[in-house]
Amino acid sequence: MNVIDKAGPAAIYNLLLYLLDDETAKEGTPLSQTLQALTNKDLSQLEDKTRTQFATRLNIVQQAFYTYPSLKDATITVFVTDYNNKKGGMKSCVLTDPAGAVHVVFAGTGAGEWIDNGEGLSGIPEYNLYEKYDKTGNLLYTVPAPNDYATDQQSEALNWYNKLCAQNSWDKATPIIVSGHSKGGNKAQFVAINSDLVTECYSFDGQGFSPEAIEMFRSHYPDYETRISKIYSISADNDYVNVLGERLAPEQNIFFLRSSDIGGDPFAYHYMETLLNARGSLNSQAPQDEISRYIQNLSDTIMSMPPEQRRHITLSIMSVFQHILGGGAIPVNGDYVSESDTVKGVISALAPTVTSLLFTKDGNEAAAEIAEIYKEKLGTAIHEKAAEILTGIFEKLKGQ
Repeated sequence: MNVIDKAGPAAIYNLLLYLLDDETAKEGTPLSQTLQALTNKDLSQLEDKTRTQFATRLNIVQQAFYTYPSLKDATITVFVTDYNNKKGGMKSCVLTDPAGAVHVVFAGTGAGEWIDNGEGLSGIPEYNLYEKYDKTGNLLYTVPAPNDYATDQQSEALNWYNKLCAQNSWDKATPIIVSGHSKGGNKAQFVAINSDLVTECYSFDGQGFSPEAIEMFRSHYPDYETRISKIYSISADNDYVNVLGERLAPEQNIFFLRSSDIGGDPFAYHYMETLLNARGSLNSQAPQDEISRYIQNLSDTIMSMPPEQRRHITLSIMSVFQHILGGGAIPVNGDYVSESDTVKGVISALAPTVTSLLFTKDGNEAAAEIAEIYKEKLGTAIHEKAAEILTGIFEKLKGQ
C-alpha cells in the first residue's frame, strides 16, 4: 500500500475532528453512532458559509465510511477541547481502530493560538517545562528546558501525549499514529520527533519549524534520521502553510496532492477537505503549484534572517491573523504583540514580499493565479483595475 492510500483513514479522522464538539464526541462510542449524531445536529444557528462547509465536510466523512468500512467501528476514546482550560487552545482526540492502532489527532490553530504559530517560526528560545506522569496520570515531576525552541502549545501537546502514554501503558508494541492538520500537523510532528513510541506521523498542510528548532532536534537525538523517517508531509498543491519554516519530514516523505475545487476562494487551498475527493479518499499526487512555491520562497527569505529581525515579522503577521481570525479570543499563555511591533513587523515583511512577488517567476505566476481566481469571483472590471495598478507599479519600478 502506498503512503497516500495508507494515510487515508488518518485524513478522515482529521476532517472529522473539525466537526466534533462536546455534544457529539462521546467517548467510548463507535464512529457509526458519532456520524449519526453529526447528521442529526441542528445547524440553523450557523452562518451560511459555516453551515455549507459543515455539510461539505460531513458528506465527505459519510462517503469515506464506504471507502474505508472499518471506520465505522473505530472508537473515540479521548476528546479534549480548550485543553488545560485555555479558551481557544488545543483541540485533540484519540481514536482506536478495530485493528488496535491508536490515532492521536490534533486540530488546526485554535482561536487563541495564532501568536504561538509566530513564536514557533521566530527562532527565539522560551522556557518550557516537560512533564512526567505515573500510570494513573498523576504528575511525578517536571523537567525544565530554559532555552527551548519549542512553543508553549507544542510543549503542551507533547505533555498531553506523554500523559496518555503513561495512563494507557502504551509502549513500542502499541501502533501509535499521530496526525494533525495545519497547526495540528505541526504539533503531530513535534510529538513524533520527541517520542520514540510513535509508529507513523501524518502532517496534513502542517507548517514547519524555525532553523534553530531543527538544529535543536538534531543535537538532542543521535537517532534523528530514524525519527524523522516516520514523519510524512501531505499537502494540497497550492497550500500556503506547509511551506512556512523549515520542513522536518525528509524529502522523500513530502507529497503534494491535487486540490479539489476551491470554489473561487484561494484561502480554501488550506482547508482539510481540499485534500479529499467526494469518495472520502485523498486526491492523487500533483506537482507543487505556483502559490505554494511563491510562499515557500518568501518563507526561505524570512527564515534566513537573524532571529531578532525574523521575530518582528513572524509575530506581527500572526498577530494580524489573531485579530482577523481569532473571533475575539484572548491569546493563550498571555501571548501579546503591541500595535507598534505589529506595524513594524508588517512593514519589515513588505520588502521581501513585494520583491518576491514582482521579481521572481513563482511570484509572477502566483499573482496571476490569484488574479484569475478573483476575476472569476469578482468580475472582469475588478480584474482589469488590479492589472492597471500592477502595471503602474512596474512602470514606476522601471523608471528608477
